[in-house]
Amino acid sequence: MDQKQFEKIRGIFDRSGVALTLVDMSLSEQPLVLANPPFLRMTGYTEGRILGFNCRFLQREGENEQARADIREALSKGQETQVVLRNYRFSGERFDNLLFLHPVGGSIGHPDYFLGSQFELGRSGSSEQEAAAGHAGALTRELARIGAVAARLEMDSRRQLADAAAALVRAWQRRT
Repeated sequence: MDQKQFEKIRGIFDRSGVALTLVDMSLSEQPLVLANPPFLRMTGYTEGRILGFNCRFLQREGENEQARADIREALSKGQETQVVLRNYRFSGERFDNLLFLHPVGGSIGHPDYFLGSQFELGRSGSSEQEAAAGHAGALTRELARIGAVAARLEMDSRRQLADAAAALVRAWQRRT
């Protein structure tokens, strides 16, 4: 992803009300390359403390074994998944995190990135099912918005290629 695309994605992340992260699958340990303000507020970490690190820093050793296995399998196959993780904020306070992972870019089964959408469960006295349903709706809306932006970016890229081809043809016509 070039710097211009990265900055557009950063803008989308920064405007989102959903806690979002992006990991780079081409780098060892799949480190975070983006984390938005809702994620930072939810976890209590600053960008400087987390970028370049795998999200495992939110967990304690020996916990979430099945969820971690599900994540490893999804990452290795380049597939979506969702899990509930017991995570810990910077302060040490425990919270339950509904995590959705979505492959981004690359080819089928070999994404360049994974988008993580995180939702804290059990806040404000609501049940996990109610929280999950509400968060799933928010995630669906946010993914639809991100999909629309991605479609616009793809259309812009195609338009630029078409414009370049037209310019080449015009230049060729002037030479003949």
